[in-house]
Amino acid sequence: MATLIICIILTVSAAAMSFYSLLYGTALAFLALCTAGLLPGVTLSLTTYIFWGAAMLTAVALCCVLPRPIALSRKGVPYIAGASLAGSMAGMAAGSGAATIIGAVAGALLGGVAYGQTPAGRALQFPSPKFFNYLCAKGLPAATAMSMTALATGILTAWSPS
Repeated sequence: MATLIICIILTVSAAAMSFYSLLYGTALAFLALCTAGLLPGVTLSLTTYIFWGAAMLTAVALCCVLPRPIALSRKGVPYIAGASLAGSMAGMAAGSGAATIIGAVAGALLGGVAYGQTPAGRALQFPSPKFFNYLCAKGLPAATAMSMTALATGILTAWSPS
């Protein structure tokens, strides 16, 4: 029961933190997925842990190597993270991990485009290389975090105590 509660707290924290800091949101999402794999009766393959661990490390490394002003910028992050969450949940409803990832990436792209059309987002000059660089810098960690959050949510909703 404690594992279930910890998993729920980590999953909700990962989704919420992704709107504030994609670095912490991605790390929490991976912890939530790992904790979901510890639930009784749930079996995640080693490949799953390696894939999502590598994705998390890539997103965290990207956040760490970005220039400081871009790494600390939160411009459009709520748009990108929110749309990525919606896309990953829609993909999860389709019933496959690939659909979850595709939904998260499509959501991040659409969220970035939506932000680019706002008065505050016009500074990114959609469609320009500056806009797409910023979208990749914020969209990859958001899509990674929201995909793992959706997968952990799917495990939680399908899990029943034995």
